[in-house]
Amino acid sequence: MAILAIIHTPILIMNAYGTSGSMDRSYSAIMTTFGNLGSASLVDSVKIPGCDANEFQFEHCEIDKNELALAYSWIDVIGTLFFILAWLWLREFESKEERVLNRNTVTASDYTIRLKSIPSDTTEKELAVHFAEVTGQAVAAVHLAFNNSKEIQMYIKRGLVMQQRYKCVQRIRYEKTVKDRQAGQRKRLRKLMREREDLTMAVRTKDEQRSKVIPQNQKAIEAYVTFETETGFIQAMMKYHLNWFRTYCCCYPEHLKFKGVRLSVEKAPEPSTIIWENLEYSKSSRSIRKCLTTIIALMAILFSVALTFLARDYKSKVLINASKPCPEGFFDQSVENQLGLISDDIDLSHCYCSTLSAFDQWNIHQCHDNIQAQGKATAMGYGAGFIVVFTNAFFTWLMDIAGVFEKHQSLDKMETSNMVRVFLLKFVNMGCLVLLYGQKWLQKLVGISFEDASEFNVAWYATGGTSLMIVMMLNIVSPHVGAFVSYFKHKAKIRRLEKSLTVDKETNDKHRVWYTQEDLNDFYRGPPFKIHYRYSQVLVTIYICWMYAVSMPIMPLLGAVSCFISYWVDKYLFCNFYRTPPMYSDDMGKKSTKLLGYLVIVHLVMSMWMMGCEEIFVGEPISDSDPYSTTFEEVGQTSFLDKLSKKHLVPLKVTLVMFITGQLLSNISSAFLRKIFGCLRCLTCARSSKVKHLTSSMNTVQVDYSSARDREIIKGLATYNILQNPK
Repeated sequence: MAILAIIHTPILIMNAYGTSGSMDRSYSAIMTTFGNLGSASLVDSVKIPGCDANEFQFEHCEIDKNELALAYSWIDVIGTLFFILAWLWLREFESKEERVLNRNTVTASDYTIRLKSIPSDTTEKELAVHFAEVTGQAVAAVHLAFNNSKEIQMYIKRGLVMQQRYKCVQRIRYEKTVKDRQAGQRKRLRKLMREREDLTMAVRTKDEQRSKVIPQNQKAIEAYVTFETETGFIQAMMKYHLNWFRTYCCCYPEHLKFKGVRLSVEKAPEPSTIIWENLEYSKSSRSIRKCLTTIIALMAILFSVALTFLARDYKSKVLINASKPCPEGFFDQSVENQLGLISDDIDLSHCYCSTLSAFDQWNIHQCHDNIQAQGKATAMGYGAGFIVVFTNAFFTWLMDIAGVFEKHQSLDKMETSNMVRVFLLKFVNMGCLVLLYGQKWLQKLVGISFEDASEFNVAWYATGGTSLMIVMMLNIVSPHVGAFVSYFKHKAKIRRLEKSLTVDKETNDKHRVWYTQEDLNDFYRGPPFKIHYRYSQVLVTIYICWMYAVSMPIMPLLGAVSCFISYWVDKYLFCNFYRTPPMYSDDMGKKSTKLLGYLVIVHLVMSMWMMGCEEIFVGEPISDSDPYSTTFEEVGQTSFLDKLSKKHLVPLKVTLVMFITGQLLSNISSAFLRKIFGCLRCLTCARSSKVKHLTSSMNTVQVDYSSARDREIIKGLATYNILQNPK
């Protein structure tokens, strides 16, 4: 984003100097937008900043707006080409790093395959014998997943009660072994004994409830087969990844079937990311749940739209008096006469007070109403920004609940899904809401009516553009406020504890006692690092800042500052505060990289839309040499296609067409080649190529699974045994 901000610096300078060729002292963010260039009906040329015809003997120190628009287009094309090159490099770098990390990291999934839709009477021994015969490699372990989600949930609840009982027992032990006898100790012991008995009865009650929900005949639904060597894993993947004809037709090898059933084999996810209690839920059930949560999220967006429109409507009503036309010749009169006029009609106070500073206005009682109106309008502008920020926080909370409700089968899938939807919700809430202010159908739906610009004209940049920049400025800090507050509170409680320690490392605070090591660990342990929300936050920042870059060139600068702060804040807190995350796959990163590719299309379409506004840039039609063939009276009546047929939009259109064509040809050619090679493999009975990258990603130093587990060189959990899952 920093380089994109540098590329768009000429646009920023031209916009900031505006039509006067000099920087206004009353600087505001709106001066950096197209709105500072003025309406085309009033301004047809812009002065070049720093250009003095007398000093430098230049013939022309002004540039026609049509030529300026063409220059802006080429600058934006240069920035877009840089973004495309950076995106292509990121994809290649990501693929390369994936292979390097896979070859240098030993995980349990390097040895394990996942089987879906297995026979319900499958046993571990039968699967171990079957895959040992098929691959010729030893099987280290087999773990089955059953249709016992209710039982697992009952065990989780039972475990919580057992933890409470364990802590109660440790408190009893502490009370019995404490050196200094204190008053009321026997009473506390009797109370703890009763609590232990109650918790023991609660555990027995949980066991009775669990025995009632256990199915009489549990059915196996999935299996995880761990081989002794990585070669065994590769062999299993190669054996079962056949071409489509042999997989779905009658040529499926009989020796690969298990109890007459065709097996679906894929690489297993990391054991620490599996949500065992959700494996029983079908794909259709999860889809229905996801639709329900999406509907709730859309209702939340509508609620945010209503609140924002209410703030915008209130701001319009506050400023309606400040828009009353000033009397003819008002500014030619003396100060005394002007004050007399506004005393007779207080609604004219803006005519005189707007030329003064805020301090000077406060000293004149006739200007107090104007100050209050402007203050309320400014407060509502920032209030609308805070509404967006709070709505984003609500989306984060909502997706936390939705991720649990939707019953994803792994943390990878759940958090990748949450990342994409939180990104889309925040993108609509932050980046698209300002485009809806002037839509009458939406105002009617919300039940509010106010006049606002529906196009990217001068008025829009004063309302929607300003709101958007306020939101993005708040976005620089707001995502990190909660994390920093939690961090400082966490460090403060640790400092208080360490200050109270004696020479023997015992605390002087008699009210602060940890009865178990786990309690003390929890005291020092930080919260989990929610990487999926960090991904979504960065994506939203990049999307919005680059989407509006051509008309508001300060946005890439805000995006660069936001990304810079996010990088260092997340890095510092990750190293000093957050817990070690599970062994995630690279699915989330790949999904984010893919989403960045769509940003190129979004940016170019938005650039053409913003630069096609004829109120600022009339433009020269491609088929007509007369740059002013569109009269100012016809501005706003031109069709959308006519707006696109301007010479200054040609570079943007060509870039968009070339990018889409390149991506389509790349995807079509890749799909076509895959089909051709697939047919050739079918004719030659060759195997699928889907597992070739697995061979190239094998560990650099081959080590047996049992040896790696015993030497504790496996990253993350080393087994797919559900009883060893830390949950």
